[in-house]
Amino acid sequence: MPRPKTFDHQQVLEKAIEVFRRKGFNGASIPELTSELGICRQSLYNSFGDKRGLFQAALDHYGKGEVQAKLDLLGAAGSPIENLRTFLRGWAALAAQCPGEGCFTITAIIVNRDDPEALTTVEQQVNRLENAIEENLKRAAEAGELKPDASPARLARSLTTSSYGIGLLSRLPDSAARIGDTVAEMLELVDRAALGG
Repeated sequence: MPRPKTFDHQQVLEKAIEVFRRKGFNGASIPELTSELGICRQSLYNSFGDKRGLFQAALDHYGKGEVQAKLDLLGAAGSPIENLRTFLRGWAALAAQCPGEGCFTITAIIVNRDDPEALTTVEQQVNRLENAIEENLKRAAEAGELKPDASPARLARSLTTSSYGIGLLSRLPDSAARIGDTVAEMLELVDRAALGG
């Protein structure tokens, strides 16, 4: 009869995110992972299969939390356009708070570019965000907040691409001014599409 788990699954994934964020997949050794996660090697294998399974679980966990918070903001009650503006302004603050190693989704894109499974997970996260922005803009159009000739799909794609670009540049030191200017341009793009903009 297998012994019951004696660790908090979510807490282990949070710690794994921090290790993989710092070291990447290849740089994080099993001894380092078990030490920092506070679990034994056998528990890691029993719960996640192997290091790749742990990485994939950590990436999935991070993406769901990261994207869901943004989806909640975009879908909140009130003006869709104002919700979108609030979401975009938040990128400057998020980039400033993000550790120097960069956000985990961006780390996964960079260090796991030859890992189809990891890239598929990231692509799903990016698509979820892009779809949420597009839905937000469609609601804005229905509420009479968007110009008739504005394209929710194209605008959503542009804003999503810029957002993840900000996530990438947050890895660079002293990038606050560059990120601030980019957010300002994103807001201007929305203002030009908004009715009365």
